[in-house]
Amino acid sequence: MRLLVISDTHGYLGSARRAIAELGPWDQIVHLGDSLLDAVALAVEVGIDVVAVRGNNEFPGGEESADVLVFAAAGVQFYAVHGHLQDFNGYDAPERQEQSHRELARRAREAGASVALFGHTHQPLLRELEGVLVLNPGGMSLGDQVRTCAAVEVDGPGRVRARIVTVDRA
Repeated sequence: MRLLVISDTHGYLGSARRAIAELGPWDQIVHLGDSLLDAVALAVEVGIDVVAVRGNNEFPGGEESADVLVFAAAGVQFYAVHGHLQDFNGYDAPERQEQSHRELARRAREAGASVALFGHTHQPLLRELEGVLVLNPGGMSLGDQVRTCAAVEVDGPGRVRARIVTVDRA
């Protein structure tokens, strides 16, 4: 199963559309917030299952989504958040970031997940912490200097491969 993980599109879908077209095919898109309206638009446009969590810059309009989402893909449990409620800040000192990543990994483990996803900082991250793969796909919005997403392949329980991908501006 192939998942495209994106975050922080902020109303700009050009790079997300490019990632879908050029890096696919995809079985599912995971949008980690900022903007749920973008997640809905992508689901309608491309006809691929989209799951999403609410970010801190959501526009009013009655979008229904959770702040925390636990879901399964090909037998692997994922734990997804935007990151603002967990007080993630890409400008924090390295030791504070480390503490936040460890806390996210702990919460994911408690939820039975082996992969923890977050956005919010617009800074890509891919690392393993205490048996949990921690992944931030980075940002894809108009203001991001480098637009990134993550390609995740799940081949069954315990078999997850992920990589950060830079997407050309669209």
